Formats: sequence, C-alpha cells, structure tokens
Amino acid sequence: RKSPYGGVRESVRDYQLVLKKNLCVTENRSVYLDYQVNDATYPGLDGTVLLRFNVTILPVIIHFANITHKFTVSRRASVYAKVGSICVENCLQFDGFSVTYQLEVPDRNTSADPLSCYSAISITQAPDGKWGMLYVNNSEALHSPSCQDLLYIVVAQEGLTQQEASTQIQITLDGSMEELQSQSLLSCAENRQQKECESARGLGATMGTCQWRQGIDRGISENYSTCSPDLKTCPDSFCDAVESKDSSICPQDCTTGDVIGGFERGTSGIGIKACHGTCYCLSRNCFCEKEDFEEVVICDEMCKTIFASSLLLCFVVFIILSSYLIRLYNKSSPKPPIASAEMTFRRPAQVYPISFPGNNVRRGSQESIETDTFKIPEDPKWEFPRKNLVLGKTLGEGEFGKVVKATAFRLKGKAGYTTVAVKMLKENASHSELRDLLSEFTLLKQVNHPHVIKMYGACSQDGPLYLIVEYAKYGSLRNFLRESRKVGPSYMGRDANRNSSYLENPDDRALTMGDLISFAWQISRGMQYLAEMKLVHRDLAARNVLVAEGRKMKISDFGLSRDVYEEDSYVKRSKGRIPVKWMAIESLFDHIYTTQSDVWSFGVLLWEIVTLGGNPYPGIAPERLFNLLKTGYRMERPENCSEEMYNLMLRCWKQESDKRPTFSDISKELERMMVKSRDYLDLAASTPADALLYDDALSEEDTPLVDCNNTPLPRTLPSTWIENKLYGRISHAFTRF
Repeated sequence: RKSPYGGVRESVRDYQLVLKKNLCVTENRSVYLDYQVNDATYPGLDGTVLLRFNVTILPVIIHFANITHKFTVSRRASVYAKVGSICVENCLQFDGFSVTYQLEVPDRNTSADPLSCYSAISITQAPDGKWGMLYVNNSEALHSPSCQDLLYIVVAQEGLTQQEASTQIQITLDGSMEELQSQSLLSCAENRQQKECESARGLGATMGTCQWRQGIDRGISENYSTCSPDLKTCPDSFCDAVESKDSSICPQDCTTGDVIGGFERGTSGIGIKACHGTCYCLSRNCFCEKEDFEEVVICDEMCKTIFASSLLLCFVVFIILSSYLIRLYNKSSPKPPIASAEMTFRRPAQVYPISFPGNNVRRGSQESIETDTFKIPEDPKWEFPRKNLVLGKTLGEGEFGKVVKATAFRLKGKAGYTTVAVKMLKENASHSELRDLLSEFTLLKQVNHPHVIKMYGACSQDGPLYLIVEYAKYGSLRNFLRESRKVGPSYMGRDANRNSSYLENPDDRALTMGDLISFAWQISRGMQYLAEMKLVHRDLAARNVLVAEGRKMKISDFGLSRDVYEEDSYVKRSKGRIPVKWMAIESLFDHIYTTQSDVWSFGVLLWEIVTLGGNPYPGIAPERLFNLLKTGYRMERPENCSEEMYNLMLRCWKQESDKRPTFSDISKELERMMVKSRDYLDLAASTPADALLYDDALSEEDTPLVDCNNTPLPRTLPSTWIENKLYGRISHAFTRF
C-alpha cells in the first residue's frame, strides 16, 4: 500500500500449520485449508489477505535402510555390555512416532545347543521409543567354542498402524575363547584407583575389564576421575535403557541415592553430571573426593635409562674431582699426630641444645643455635629401660618424625609383653622439633583421661628420645571412617537389625548413626577434660583422633609422625603449614587460639564424622577460604545429617567465639541425641570400663598444673592464649594457656 507522503509501506507475517494429533491413514490424503487474515494496521479491504494451504497427508511406511546390520562383540564382554543400536529409516524425523523391536532366531527348528548360543544377545527399548539397543544377555555363551558368528532377525512394529519391517543382524564374536578367571562381577564404579580399576571385571564391560578416566583436579568438573565399563557411554549424563536395567552398571549416570562430597546432579535429577576429584560408588551411595595419593607416570623407560646414565657420569666426575681436591689439601695441610696405644675413646653423654622462652613463644629451628646446652633430666617415674623395648613396623611417618609399633617387656610392672606405639624423631630433625617432642612429653605426664591418648613412659637416656604411648588398633578416625564405607550398608540405613550386626568381631560391624554420635560424644568428653586442664589442642581433626579396640576414641596429635600436610588442608607460612580448613576465624585472622577455637574445629570434625571421612569444604582452595568465612559462608548440611546435628555444627562455627557452645554443653547435647537414636549407646554400662583406663596416679581434680619449667600454676588462669605473630608448625600435642 502506498503511503500518503510517498513510498511504500508493507507488513510481513509468518504463519505455520501445526499438527495437533496423530492421524491414522493408510493412503494419501489432500486437504485444502483457507484462512483469512486481517491486519489492523491497514483498515479496509487493503488489510485483508486470504491464505490458502494445500496439505497432503502421507502414510508412514517403516522399513530398514540396510538388509543386514553387522556388529562385533568381544568374547570377553561382560553381561549388560552394549553391542549397538538399531532404528528404522527416518525414525528421528517424526514426532509421536513409536516403534517396538523384537529379536528372533532365523530358524526356529535349530537344535538346543545353538539356541543356547543365541541367548548371548538380547534387545531392549530405548526410553524415546524409537531405538532398539542390543546388549550381552548371556556372557557364558560368548566363551563357548561351539558358538561362532550369530545371525538374528530384528522385527520392528510401528505402534499406531501396526506396520512391520524386518532386517538381519550379524554378530561377529571377536577374540580368544580362553577361560576367564572366575570372579564375581561387581560395579566398575567401586574402584577408586586406576590400577585396581583396569584389572577388575565389571558389569557392562565391553572388553571384560573396566576402563579408567583420569580427570582434572580443578574443583567441580564434568571431566572427573572415575572407573567405567565403557567410556563411550558411561558417564555421559544420560541413563539409557541398558544402564537402567541394573543401577550397578553405571551409577555415574543412573544413581538416585545419596552423593557425598562436591558434585552436581544430572539434568534429569539422576546421576552425577560433575564431581570434585574422583567419583566412586559403594552400595547405593556415591562419593566425590580428591584422592590423597594419585599415581602419575613422570618418566618412561627411555627417560629412566638416560637419567641413570647421567647420574652415574656425574657421580664418577664427582669422585675424581673430590679425590684431586683431597690430595691437594693433604699436601698443603700439616699432618695430625699419630694416635698412641694409650689413647681411649669414650661415648659422650647425650646432650641436646634446648631452651624454653619465658613468654611461651615457639621459635623456629634457625634460632636454636642461641639456646643453652644441657642434658635431658631423667624422670625415674617415667623412664623405661631401652633394652626392654623392641621396635617393629612403622605406623606413621612425617617430615621430621615417625611412630612405630613396638612391644614393651614388663611395662608398668605388668608381666609379659605389651603392644605399644613409640614416637621418635628422624635424623633430619632440628632442635625445634626436639623441643616440641619434649614439650609433648611434659604435657602428657599430666594428662589422664580415657579419651585422650595415654603415655606409658619414655626412653630419654643413652640414645634418642622415645615416647611410649598406648597403641590404637585401628589408626586414625579419618581412615577408619573411610574404610567403614566398604563394610555392608552404610549408616544411612538406620533400620538395620542391631543384633545381626555383631559378628565374630564386633568392631567389624557396619556403622550406625548411633555409632557416629557415640564417636562425637567420646571426643567431646576428652576435649571437655582438656579444657578443664587449661589446654588448647590447636589441631583437632579426624586425622588426629585415634581409634582403639572397642571403637574407643583417643584424642592425639601425631604431628611429628604423620604426613598430613596435604595441599587441600594446609597453607604454607614462613614457619610451617597451618590447617586452614579446621581453624577458627579468629585463629586465621588474629592468630588467637583458645578453647573456643577448638570448638570451631570440633564442628568441622562433626562434619567429617557425618560424611564418613569426607574432605571439608570440597572444591574450595584454602586460599579462598579466608574471604569466604569472613563473609559468613559455612558448609551446607550433608545429606542424611539431621537438622539437630547440623544446628550444632553451625553453633560451633559462630563468628563470635563467646557465642559458641562449651565442650560441656556439646557433651550434654550429644548425650540427648544418643538417647533419641535407635542405636542408643548404654552410657552406664561403659562407665566402669572407661574407669579402668585410668592408672593409679593422681585423679583429674588432684592433677597439678605446671608450666614448661615445671612450676606449679594456679587453676584460675585466663581462658585465652594468644600465639606469636608468626604461625608456628602445630606439631606438639597440646598447648598450655
């Protein structure tokens, strides 16, 4: 239409016809449709347009594009291994299109033995109703020498018109027919490390053994490390028809259970789309955690050969050069007098440079040269004959010290041998580490509680310093919780029969929620005792709690003997590393350590217990944690953690230290939780057994308080102890304030 001012105006509209329902037709149909469109911007006849549509409806004739479809299957393939998929031609071009597929044997008069061969392969329907998916139904048939290449017929039937089409499926069996080792097929996802993954057989494994995918360690990522039966389809964030037959085939795509750690659910609400670290699944639960140790191939065989040759050459050059310099030095220096037969050699008494600053500030090892030298005084009450101690295997090892298992003869006057643990320094330890060990020695003399590690004695004369402490059978609580994930159903199953849990060894039974609350209660009782003794732990975590026989918790600090300086747990400072993820906010920013800062750490320990040894703040680097905590960020409630338990954690993480509960309050609250729990721990029954752990020394109320110089202190000490400006390495047991 022309504009009054010249030019032309026009309006463009797009129209589409949409089919609202399926039409069942067996022949061509043509329909003419007229539509009148009125454009309000053009009044009058000029704004009216008549649209005429000529619609032809064609029936869908289903058929296969190929007469024969060929697939190859390994004879080592496991049950539920995917073979391939099949679809009629143009099946993806139609909406509302549904086809069912059936697998048939060409000759129904085939003898019984070949029929058993044909049971090797089966077909199932894809969720979208268009594809048929072939998979291994009977893996034993693949191993039989009588089963060669297999020929099937696939019959497809369209759901609306009942039309049928057929095609041939030729299955070629590949590989040797040797007998496989008989082992039960488990889920590949149960394997946590590459070596054990690639040597294990699993459900759905196309080549018989599982496959490992190495991910990237950059927080929560879709490319996470995991063990899979077939990396082409698992994980791919889609639970297909074969994987849905058994949740153990690919739980990474199909799990609906609980996931512990940093992760992101799949788009349909099932499976694990993204994960932090390594994803593995046990029973109905999956875990996303960063591995403590990862196998990394740094150098191949050629590299090792070149490196060894270079090292040997450097060594030869060094020997030649050293010999020349020594000879040159001997020629220019005067000869020492020759020793006479009257000269004797005496082993000097053991002397250590040691000092304790008056302000209780711990110095670094480079300052130890300024200290005075004196011999370690012998304490007859605690001194143990070195000849009665037989050292065994190493239990834990760190940068400057280690702990070994040992047997002690006639310990504390007890006849026979007693299994103990012995703490000692390594040869590369400095005077600073020796001061730490002596400080721990002094403090452990005063500590006597069933839930704090107990010291039996020490070897301080005529040799290196040994601290003899009680032996914890199950090691650290962190490792104990992680190992418990493999024992039957997890603690999430609260309705398990408690009487059936006690086997030949009661300590091997599966954990219940009552057990976890009991662990936390025992630790809180030990920390309540330390608080009453005016002691600050400063490194309370699951790795520093030991599990003795009978699942008794023992607060300890093996800082000199364990290798706990992981990158995701500690931050390097000029004087050592600090456990950022367990430290209170005032300790991080103001370097203040109090009993209430230990309460903060106890809240993180509760989180570790509930998650069965999970890593706190998954996916968050320690350097980022400073600002996150300052802005009020706290960890979310773990799955299957009660609101009551989570509220206790949040109260432990209050920014103001005076608003946090005391360990006495925490113990009482955990007691109430145990009463509510169906797996209630009989506290009254355990009290006499706990009392036996006390020796015949001073009682808790009569134990005197002393400082580092063994000077008695009043019990009305201030409840705040402030660390020096530089972070010290937290390596001794406790700190007196």
